[in-house]
Amino acid sequence: MGSMNDFTIALPTIVNMVFMFAFGTCAGSFIHVVAYRMPAGLSVISPPSRCPVCGFRLPWYQNMPIVGYLLLRGRCSACSVQIPVRYVLSELLMGLLFVAIYAVLFLPSSADFWYSVGDGWWRAQGVFAAFPALVAVLWGTGALVAMTMCDARTFLIPIAIPGWASVVALIAWPIAALVARDFSHPFPALAPAWPVCGAAIGAVGGLAIARILLVAGILPRSFEDWGDFAESEGDVFADYPYARREMIKEVAFVGPAVLLGAVGWLAANQLGAPAEMHPAVGAIFAVAAGFVIGGGVVWALRIIASVLLDTEALGLGDVHLMACVGAVFGWRVALIGFVIAPFVGLAWWLGNLFRKAPMRMPFGPSLAIGSFAAFFLKPIVATAVVGGLATMAHLGGWARNDPSGALAVASVLAIGAAVSAWAARRTGGLAAAASIILMVSAVVAWILAAHMRPGAGAVVAGVLVACCVVGSAVSGAGFEEESGPRTALSRILRLLAFVVVLVGAFLLLARPGSPS
Repeated sequence: MGSMNDFTIALPTIVNMVFMFAFGTCAGSFIHVVAYRMPAGLSVISPPSRCPVCGFRLPWYQNMPIVGYLLLRGRCSACSVQIPVRYVLSELLMGLLFVAIYAVLFLPSSADFWYSVGDGWWRAQGVFAAFPALVAVLWGTGALVAMTMCDARTFLIPIAIPGWASVVALIAWPIAALVARDFSHPFPALAPAWPVCGAAIGAVGGLAIARILLVAGILPRSFEDWGDFAESEGDVFADYPYARREMIKEVAFVGPAVLLGAVGWLAANQLGAPAEMHPAVGAIFAVAAGFVIGGGVVWALRIIASVLLDTEALGLGDVHLMACVGAVFGWRVALIGFVIAPFVGLAWWLGNLFRKAPMRMPFGPSLAIGSFAAFFLKPIVATAVVGGLATMAHLGGWARNDPSGALAVASVLAIGAAVSAWAARRTGGLAAAASIILMVSAVVAWILAAHMRPGAGAVVAGVLVACCVVGSAVSGAGFEEESGPRTALSRILRLLAFVVVLVGAFLLLARPGSPS
């Protein structure tokens, strides 16, 4: 009798999980169509699914996710040509992802790890009350998978995919706040600090103005002649030689966003925060802030790295991808995912190195995987950040209060920059990820070095950190570059330099403390 009662209690959860898996497989089937038709400029609605060889139109029962593939035994019923297994794999992946999202957000758990992923709000609401927010998360998940498939196959990300996901987030999160029935737990899409809200709304308005000017032909499009150049070179991966010139166009495009963002920040500071804000309004600010921060950080790095390297360091699709992540999952997930992504890319590169596979690789899949890791592994990330900050505070106190400590940190940075520069002369480039982290670490360390105790150690640290910027600037063109006959030794040294510089910069990322 007890087991029957347990089954009755668990039945709604089982039904929900079965539904989520079935819904995920259907989404996976559609995402596969999007990933293979949209980059080719084809409609995702018509023509209906058919065999690409004989043109046989699939009846409804053969078009069922996973089941249709099994019924056909992986072959077309008309011409017997083999159906690529990627179709069923994408359906299975999305089904499992949707079940995983439902499990970590809604299922009760005695494990603190999984319980903290959902932040308690989802369980307090239940599936129906949290349905609008769930739609935003599931749509964003599907968009990330679709962009990963597009980028991995064509090195292109159709802007419509992240664009629609961001629009859905802008609609769904405020609705979720309106229909929420329990506010005992923090709402996932909380408004950031009031000045950030003002800056985000101003920046979004600036982007809208820039878009209108672009469509009207007043602002030029960047890389407008890239297709003609690649065709003349006979290689779509040709090294476009005018990246710095094109960055001027992109600076002009983001100019209104930066200007109005600054105006919004100043106005919010001047006027002050409202006494009370409805959660739905806060959700709008949260989505806008996530969109601007997620996309803005990547766009700024794209412009800086492209100017320094004189080649396109990050694709514009990567900017839209991270803007989508920020809008759907929040700016924290976007920033943490962006930090994790280079490590994913380096692991991918090392795997290709050992498998002797082609070294051309887009950065979009790494960004998507990094974002998923930031979302699903939130407790691990939080623990790592807290522990890392404690370690940095200890080492940073030594570096700030003792000239010998400052000199040691500066020496670590200098060694990394020197090895990076030397290895860059031996190779045409490792990966954009390593270069980006080198530059970010160096710039952060440069800023923080100014706050160290005045003295020769701080001056030396600042100068040597500047050397890191130079070293990283010559450290490579990007993931999408053909590797060529380069030695494994120089690649390992590049990776070592990247780690050394990152650790050295982290030593400066600490509040003043006293050495033990």
